[in-house]
Amino acid sequence: MKLPSITTTLLLVALLGAMLPVQADEKDDIIARCRSTMGEYGAAMVKYCADRDIQSLNALNTYPESATPFIQRCYRVMGEYGWAMVKYCADRDIEADEALKGY
Repeated sequence: MKLPSITTTLLLVALLGAMLPVQADEKDDIIARCRSTMGEYGAAMVKYCADRDIQSLNALNTYPESATPFIQRCYRVMGEYGWAMVKYCADRDIEADEALKGY
């Protein structure tokens, strides 16, 4: 039986790491931000905000490495508004970049 190469093994470890769900401390940060910004509107709105941000961060963690510059830029300018906004920004930038390649 042939063992996988070190490169293959490292690639698998990296891919599995990118697919891990949001960590507890990240969830705590998301919930704290949502409580701060949405708390006056009630627990349902805080939950909705947290659910969207957790889903968005999980999705961003699956993006290819080529999307990293877009995600980083969007995090710098939109991060204070949560991961849903970062994801929206990154998705629009990635779409625009693809469109510009067609010009």
